[in-house]
Amino acid sequence: MDKSKFKFEKEIEVLDQMFNDMVEAIHLKPDGNDIEELRLYVDNTYSVLNSTALRVKELKNQLLKDSKLILETWNPPA
Repeated sequence: MDKSKFKFEKEIEVLDQMFNDMVEAIHLKPDGNDIEELRLYVDNTYSVLNSTALRVKELKNQLLKDSKLILETWNPPA
């Protein structure tokens, strides 16, 4: 398997995990007016948001490190 394809699949897997964590955090919202349940929901949502932000930053840095930018142009002779 091509190394870049493997990295791409791994990056997609990380993005899927982040998406699933965020959706799960959203759907765990309590229905009642219990303050303790709401506090736990907010704490858990904050934790998911914080970990998602860190994983996005890590993934971005990995993509930037792996990118091979070509900053020059090639003009063929006329």
